[in-house]
Amino acid sequence: MEKTFPRSIKKAQHASYAKINLFLEVLGKLPENYHEIETLLCSVSLCDTLKYVLTKRPGIEIWSNLLGMAAKSNLVFKVAQYLLDKFQPNSGVDIHLEKRIPIAAGLGGGSSNAAVTLRTLNVLWDLKLSLDDLKHIAAQFGSDIPYFLHGGTAWGTHRGEVIEQRPDIQLQLLLVNPGIGISSAEAYALLPANTNRDRKRLDRTDGYDWLFNRLEPGIRQAYPVVDRLLNDLSNAGANAAIMSGSGSTCFGVFEDAAKMAACQRNFNRIGYWTQIVRTISRKEYESEFKA
Repeated sequence: MEKTFPRSIKKAQHASYAKINLFLEVLGKLPENYHEIETLLCSVSLCDTLKYVLTKRPGIEIWSNLLGMAAKSNLVFKVAQYLLDKFQPNSGVDIHLEKRIPIAAGLGGGSSNAAVTLRTLNVLWDLKLSLDDLKHIAAQFGSDIPYFLHGGTAWGTHRGEVIEQRPDIQLQLLLVNPGIGISSAEAYALLPANTNRDRKRLDRTDGYDWLFNRLEPGIRQAYPVVDRLLNDLSNAGANAAIMSGSGSTCFGVFEDAAKMAACQRNFNRIGYWTQIVRTISRKEYESEFKA
């Protein structure tokens, strides 16, 4: 029987926030070549924008300001197509993706876009899926995606898909990307063989010594530009400097706004991408999805 489509057109627009890893330890290997990790994640104010319009014609169409982002390999398309195939809603959807988060940069932009798409289409298509249902779907497409269904500050374990909310952390940060993309596979391949022999545990103090990324030493050795970037952040007065996720984006924690602005200007002069951001609370993250 031929499908009928709704007369009224539904639409939505949401911010899709980036994340940083304040702590990342790699515990060892899991089956299917995954790594077991422990990580403390925080949402930050840098975001992409996603716009959705339900259509009377079936199917999914994606547009983006960035070349290649409208391809069927994009996580946004993949999760939307999964929902379309499995639940067969009586409308299609047009999606416009405005990218601001650097790609393959350790900021989770693609995973964030996918999570926002799952939440939004669940509402627009009236699928009535629970958050647990969405988590199960999200984990099939990427270890970071379940976190972005929550946002805020959270503790991630196993592959990173097991999420526990933690109290909000308020920080002012300078994000810096030197213009190179590093895949997660490459970052993990650069881990030293004895990674699980000196396990680091999260032990938060009043300072910033607890910030840690197990992937950072291997990347610093393989990519001197990242090593210099982190040294420059520290020398510019950052209270702490660390790589986010698998890189290549690094961030400096600054308590002095003037020093942070001066540091940003210096990186801008040499052509690096920079952004001053703040961390986002769970409440603020969740408010993005309120009607």
